[in-house]
Amino acid sequence: DLKYIYSILATTGWNRNDDVFDRVEMWSARNTAEDKPFNKGHNPNEIIGHITGNAVVDENYELIDSHEEFDSLPDKFHVLTSAVIYKHISSRDETLTKSTQELIREISEGKWFVSMEALFSNFDYALVTADGDERIIIRNEDTAFLSKHLRSYGGAGDYNGMKVGRLMRNLTFSGKGLVTNPGNPESIIFKQEDNVI
Repeated sequence: DLKYIYSILATTGWNRNDDVFDRVEMWSARNTAEDKPFNKGHNPNEIIGHITGNAVVDENYELIDSHEEFDSLPDKFHVLTSAVIYKHISSRDETLTKSTQELIREISEGKWFVSMEALFSNFDYALVTADGDERIIIRNEDTAFLSKHLRSYGGAGDYNGMKVGRLMRNLTFSGKGLVTNPGNPESIIFKQEDNVI
């Protein structure tokens, strides 16, 4: 009555929404997704399962020891989650049963990705210059004007020729959604036969 899946929840660095996942924040939040809901399309009324576990992996999907010294971590890493989809939730409704079967088939065909959901109590700004130099700007009264330039707040995502992103602080993963167009293109769902996981 359960469909087991593994997927990449989040990756350090910038995503396509100009949200920025800092190595320190990601490492601190690495275990917070466990037991959180798994929904369809970020709709809290369409819960399809839940997250059952977390792991940190490198670019080759090799496990990183959770007791690893932070300084020895690679610059880029992923939070990988295991999850279940509830097959039985629709067992008394023929339409829902068919739609769940169709969804699971489409997942196995690679038509779906996941998208993380998160809570955060603060954020700073990440800037990238035209030359590719990156810098972090602490958000305070003097710099808060940059918020209106963030894409997440309706801005264009740039300021004075620099790309502007939102670097979330005090991050907690609160769930994940099944989506067709993820903010993080690396948030794949692994195929059943992918024995590397």
